[in-house]
Amino acid sequence: MPRIDLDGQLQRVDELIAETKKFVPASAIGASQFRADLAGLLVVSIAATYESCVKDVLVAYAHRQHVNFGNYTSVQYAKLNSRVSIGDLHAYANTFDPNVGIRFKEKLSKKKAAINLRAGKDIEVSYGQILKWRHAFAHSGARNTTIEEAETTHRFAKRVIYCFGSAFD
Repeated sequence: MPRIDLDGQLQRVDELIAETKKFVPASAIGASQFRADLAGLLVVSIAATYESCVKDVLVAYAHRQHVNFGNYTSVQYAKLNSRVSIGDLHAYANTFDPNVGIRFKEKLSKKKAAINLRAGKDIEVSYGQILKWRHAFAHSGARNTTIEEAETTHRFAKRVIYCFGSAFD
């Protein structure tokens, strides 16, 4: 899936972050608990966006192969329900086409190495962290991140989604 299509979905996350920081800035006195809850809701939104991106990549690829395959994939993956870990992404890529699986692995490895060298961040760890925060907040209300930390982590984590999407092109 072209990056521009993924950017359209991921842009909503960036807008949500900007609005949250605008209306409830870090300097807001007495809003720390509220900001912590907003950070939890933010990571839930980020993870849901990743799920939507993954589903859209799979459905778009399937439709390019055959309309019936596209329709089947759309129904089959209508409810991804947080099944978007790195391992899941590798499994999806290999299921749809072993060559896509190879491309995803190669692209992810190259991007991971480049960002680790340039910024000292592991995009796979960042991606996994978003999913862990989402799970902790959604299932137990854990307030274990800040808006700023979620934003920074997302900035690196979304590279995994870009690699996944481009592997299907």
